[in-house]
This record gives sequence, C-alpha cells and structure tokens, in this order.
Amino acid sequence: MDIQDQIIRDTRSLLQQIPAACFPYNAQDCAPARKDSQVLLLKETAFELGGREKKSAAYTCVSSTPGIVGESKTLLYGPDLGQIRGPLSYARITFAETEEIGEDDRAYHICKDIDLIKYSVYPEGFMVRASSMEEREQVRVGKKAVKEGLSFARVGSLYINKYLEYPGVKVVQVLFITEESADFLSLKRLAEKNKMITKALNKIMEKADKECSTCGLKEICDEVEGLRKLHFQNRKR
Repeated sequence: MDIQDQIIRDTRSLLQQIPAACFPYNAQDCAPARKDSQVLLLKETAFELGGREKKSAAYTCVSSTPGIVGESKTLLYGPDLGQIRGPLSYARITFAETEEIGEDDRAYHICKDIDLIKYSVYPEGFMVRASSMEEREQVRVGKKAVKEGLSFARVGSLYINKYLEYPGVKVVQVLFITEESADFLSLKRLAEKNKMITKALNKIMEKADKECSTCGLKEICDEVEGLRKLHFQNRKR
C-alpha cells in the first residue's frame, strides 16, 4: 500500500532546511513507561508543548513501499527536553513501514490500528493530550522527568518499541518537532490531508456504491492515484 507515501515525502521536504538530530532506536534505553495515563499538575510541570497558544500537528503514515521509511530511529527538529525553558510549538509524526497490506478490506483497519497505538504509550513524566478531531497533540513534561534525564530519544524509542509489536510492522520512525521556525501550518495541512486519505480508504473498502460526482471525498481521490485505483478495482468486484 502506497497511498500515504506522498505525505511522507512532503513531510520530509518541509523539514529539510531544519537540522535534525538523529537517534537510532534503542530497545534497551527507552523512557520509563507507565501502565496507564497520568495527570501532571501545573506545579509539577516544567513546560508545555503544543498548547493552545502554540502551534501543533500530529499524524501517522503507514506504507508498504520497501525502504520509504528507512531505519527505525527518532528524528528531532529543534531543542531537546533538557534544553527547553518554556512553552513551544510541537509536532509528533510517525512513519511505519509494514509488510505488504494488499488491497482488501483489511487495509483501513490496519492503518487505524497502527495509528491508535499512540494512545497506549505512556512515558513517565510525559503527559500527552491528543485530539484526533484537530490532528494535534499537547504535552506536559514533568520537572522530575527532565531532572532525571528524559529525552526525545528515549521517548521515541518507547514509541517505536510499541509500534514494532504490531504484526507486520517492520520499521518505524518518530519525528519530534520543537523548532518554532518550522512550518507548522503546512504540517497541519498534511495532517488533515492524511486524515482525508484514511477516510476515503474506509469508504472504498466499505464498497460504498456511490458515483464519484456525488461523493464528498472525490477531491482527495482525484489527487491520490492509489485511491482511484482501489476505488475502481472494488467497483469491478
């Protein structure tokens, strides 16, 4: 499956002018994990990322194209947790390469399952509030966690470790963006486009018997060639 490949390419293109710190995946040096979510009070919080007064974006892309993701690692664009002194804009983007998904009705469910994994990752001292409706995340980082050396490299490895548990996932990259000069508006647009692709995939896999001219998702299908191919294949069955 390659329908989200262009989102991956466009994301990398948007970030290519920002120096990135690269941290290879290390299963032995993940952030401490909780079994469930936590609540960090303001008095326990060192700073917030992606708050309402700041910009934010979050999305997950799944692809079966060999090599499109690369190696499992964390990429950081901007200051690390130990360098941050106040609120910043924030994005977390995940790319997952899987075994060939195929073109049956499993594709949508696999993409949704992989995306939902983010809700089962609970780094100690890293409280995430995610809005799937707005494609954004807000994070509170605890004073104690920063003092004890929590870093994006360790948080990223924890996320990667969880994603790799899903059957068929071969490689995962997690991108964290805290650089205020990053084009968060364009990242948000990519997040929204990615969401529309997933919606269109769901409708196609449901074999909804609609003419293209009357479908609210016609624009995204026209733009993403892989969706058009799936659509017409399903209509022939």
